[in-house]
Amino acid sequence: MSRTRDHTYRRVVIPGAGPIETWIDLTDVQGDLVSFRTSFVFGRDGAMLTSGSTLRFRSRGELRGSLAAAALTVEEIRDAPGRPGREFVYIARRTPSRITGQHTTGVRDRKILERPRRNGPA
Repeated sequence: MSRTRDHTYRRVVIPGAGPIETWIDLTDVQGDLVSFRTSFVFGRDGAMLTSGSTLRFRSRGELRGSLAAAALTVEEIRDAPGRPGREFVYIARRTPSRITGQHTTGVRDRKILERPRRNGPA
């Protein structure tokens, strides 16, 4: 676990708030789950705020499967701007229905019946 305060430390000065120090500590890696803690120290009063997070990094196959299950077809996978080879943007479109040729949301159309309103309490 090489991502520590030494690698991620930043100090910024925000007008009206003063200096703020921030860093990230990697706390755990289990398979495709990565957990980390972000810390903020406010120079004005020394108060510290921490936030724990866990991210799941899915494979291309898992992402394609999730998109297909949502009736989306992957058209292109691009490098994210400023992060080539580290982060990807998936371009996907709705999959046309095999029966109608129309795009589908994966939800069947259904007729909704309305009941006439009665006067008085229901």
